[in-house]
Amino acid sequence: MLKFQVHAPGKVILHGEHAVVYQKPALAAVVGLGTKLQLRTQTGSQVASFQLEALNCTLEIELSEFNAFLVNFRSKYPGDKLESTAKLMEEVRAEVAKQLERSVGSTPKQHTQRAFISIYYLLAGAVLTAPNQPTLTLQSGFQVHVDTELNVGAGLGSSASYGAALAAAFLILAGHFDKTSYLQDENLALISHWAYESERVNHGTPSGVDNTVCTYGGILRFVKGQGFQSLRIQKPLNILLVDSRVSRSTADIVAKVRHLAEEFPQLIEAIWQACEELVNSAVPLYESFGNAQDDSQKFEKLERLFQINNDLLKAIGVSHPKLEQIFTIAFKRGFFSKLTGAGAGGYAIVLLPDNYECNEVYWKLKEELEAAGFGVHVTTAGGVGLRVSSLDD
Repeated sequence: MLKFQVHAPGKVILHGEHAVVYQKPALAAVVGLGTKLQLRTQTGSQVASFQLEALNCTLEIELSEFNAFLVNFRSKYPGDKLESTAKLMEEVRAEVAKQLERSVGSTPKQHTQRAFISIYYLLAGAVLTAPNQPTLTLQSGFQVHVDTELNVGAGLGSSASYGAALAAAFLILAGHFDKTSYLQDENLALISHWAYESERVNHGTPSGVDNTVCTYGGILRFVKGQGFQSLRIQKPLNILLVDSRVSRSTADIVAKVRHLAEEFPQLIEAIWQACEELVNSAVPLYESFGNAQDDSQKFEKLERLFQINNDLLKAIGVSHPKLEQIFTIAFKRGFFSKLTGAGAGGYAIVLLPDNYECNEVYWKLKEELEAAGFGVHVTTAGGVGLRVSSLDD
């Protein structure tokens, strides 16, 4: 019997949000919150069952139907090594629509539909590309339980975290690697690839940032279309994630910023240039923080960069009264903060010093933010990436 659990972290953008759309560099870091998936195979069962706590739903796949789908796909596309996944995506969408219509009777919520497509697509992809097993089918049912600490649609990479956890679980199930070898470079690359494929179901044309950072961990510098570099950081940063509890549409905000850039092209380009300089100044600070005696000076510089970055984002109109309230409360207590991600709601991040727990002012800050109705999570930025571990019943 196979049983294990996967933890895939979420992410924050530390610097460069919005500018990254215009080919400027950005820095993304994993956070200490994430998605936890537990998988248990069940001897004698012929059903794959998925309990998704965040969506409050349970989805089921009959193995006989799933295996029939695999056989049909292989006969339709003989010799297909899935270098291009477009055909599989198309076939899965049609199959899932057919199954949902039959089992539910009415069209389920969009979130549920997308979750089911992701599951079916990743499971089929993992089995169809299983090493040295060109005719592999699933013989034994299994149960998957997925729970997350990440708010869906809040800019913390919840969908990439979910995709990475599913991808790792299905790749282990299909025999690509096991829970002792998943950290090998080629295996992490495979997890990240399929997490990206899951992101395509949710976002159409993702940048590839979220799935990469959620899989590998740490802090990444990236430029759209040019790949990623991992920063050589000494230790994670302490941060306070503050949920403004204001939901927003990333696509709408990006469109508004684009309109602004078209209206004032030279002015907004100057802001993007400043964002690029800011990232270039931040990288050596993040890489050297934690390895010397002058950390307090470096921390002060990082605080200033947070402040400047936040002011640049305010200048393009992506703040919100609730975010401004968070910034004011933090600043009054001597802490520096910025919005993260698309803005206009979502989360703010407050930079915390090493000894924050011994600081009475920190506890007052936390208390005041909570009293104002904000969600507050103490965590880290730049920790470990995806992890697989044994599951003890």
